[in-house]
Amino acid sequence: MKEKENEKQEEQKTDNNKERKNEEVKSTPKAPLVEGYETIRIRIKTELMSAEECERLRRITARDTRIIKDYLRIIYHYEERKVHYKGKLKSLIQSNGKVNKSLLDYLTLTTSKKSAETKVRSSVAHDFKKRYPHCSHDEFQECRNKAIWICESWKAQQRTSNKKLSRPQLKEKTPRQLIKGSGSRGTVQVHYDPDNTEAKLLLKLRDTLDSKQCGKRNNPKLKLPLAYSPHHAKKLKIDEIKTAELVYKSREQQWWAHFKKSFSVPSYQSTNPPAVLGVDLGIKKTAVAVVLNHTGKVTMDEIRFIVNKERQATIFRLEKRISSIQEALDTRIKVGHPHNQLNVKLSQLRKRLRSITEQELGFAVNQLVEFILQMKQRYNLFVSIGYPKDIRNGNKHGRVNRSLRIQLHKWCYRLFITKLKFKLHQQGFDSYRVVAVCEEYTSKTCSRCFSTKTTRSSQGRFVCHQCNYELNADLNGARNIAKRLITNVLYPNGKFKKNNILCDYLSGDFHKLKEYGNFYPLGQWLKYSSGNISFL
Repeated sequence: MKEKENEKQEEQKTDNNKERKNEEVKSTPKAPLVEGYETIRIRIKTELMSAEECERLRRITARDTRIIKDYLRIIYHYEERKVHYKGKLKSLIQSNGKVNKSLLDYLTLTTSKKSAETKVRSSVAHDFKKRYPHCSHDEFQECRNKAIWICESWKAQQRTSNKKLSRPQLKEKTPRQLIKGSGSRGTVQVHYDPDNTEAKLLLKLRDTLDSKQCGKRNNPKLKLPLAYSPHHAKKLKIDEIKTAELVYKSREQQWWAHFKKSFSVPSYQSTNPPAVLGVDLGIKKTAVAVVLNHTGKVTMDEIRFIVNKERQATIFRLEKRISSIQEALDTRIKVGHPHNQLNVKLSQLRKRLRSITEQELGFAVNQLVEFILQMKQRYNLFVSIGYPKDIRNGNKHGRVNRSLRIQLHKWCYRLFITKLKFKLHQQGFDSYRVVAVCEEYTSKTCSRCFSTKTTRSSQGRFVCHQCNYELNADLNGARNIAKRLITNVLYPNGKFKKNNILCDYLSGDFHKLKEYGNFYPLGQWLKYSSGNISFL
């Protein structure tokens, strides 16, 4: 009987193991994961804090900035020198551009306890604990990590750029990255209190600014109330927070808490036919998108015009009001009359204008992402975005009128592209699927016969005199932008042809042409044939 019971138990165990394996196979995605980090900003309610707490926050961030600057000076000082460490000569900055953390600690921090990795260090070359006696070891390491991140990012940018980049200068406050801990560990803790009506989320910062000076053992915590909203509740979970930063915006004159959150999504893989979605950015029409598929036809449900006339009208009214107040302000300054009230009005209107433009930009990006996700279900989709790189330099003073130059300088096309790339990256789109291409001559070229004998009788009407083709001008530009990605893949030129790579016009990243192997059915868009290519 006991043997039978043991056999039954073993069979149950094997069945359970098989079920677990099947569940793991079903749950694990076949496609590789797309990983990244997302920063969520929450405003700190300084109006609920006392004057002493605000002053302490200012002193903490000012001290962090000084420590980070000193760390950067030491890194730059030992950039071309070697240090005698553990019986060997080692360089602080390695060949791959990364900074050796243990060697930097060996130069800056003394230790009183012996551990497995380090011995007791009673004296160092640059003793930070003498220079900043009111700072703990954990706070020094957080400042060190921030300085290393600044140096490594500067090194990475210097490798990709053709010009010599100057070293980063920290003119504004640069606080350290606060590490969140569990329980009493970590320098920062996030506390959620649903009963608190004024601030449901509190950021408790443990700092040794005043405790060592007063001879206290327990470090007092600075409580920072946050403007927590339902929007933050959807995006932010307290368990997912890893690091935080306290940032002061001088324009807004407000403190913000930046929380860093990691995400991993299965990459977008599709067996559907290939298609390219071209995006043309504009000032009046924020974006125009069109899909070029393998059939050579475009239907009306594959076109999207993204524009919000109500928000644009409010922006135009605010800009007009600001310009009128500025004129009145100039006249009052010349005459010598008081103008404090006008300065207050100007600051209020500018804050309102900034918030509305940010809302308009976010609205347009979300609308475009929704349209891309709809087309994603039909096609194996690639996104081509037109990047007007030197459009401001080409329209300088004397070439175009003043109103157009003002509009071009207010146009946030680079921010739009970066936000769109980040949103699609969160949806599983790899970097090679979202590419920025050169937008030069796309608005002047006919998307049907590739002729430049064209005119634009109005802002929205495009006429080709070669093939008598009429179309919306923005839609014609979007089609040309999609075709430009197809030509760059199928017919590369110069060094890109030799190396079989494709270059992103905005970021400068290189992608292998093997990843665009299914583009050959889209080559019919590059041949002029009125019978094959039609527009419905």
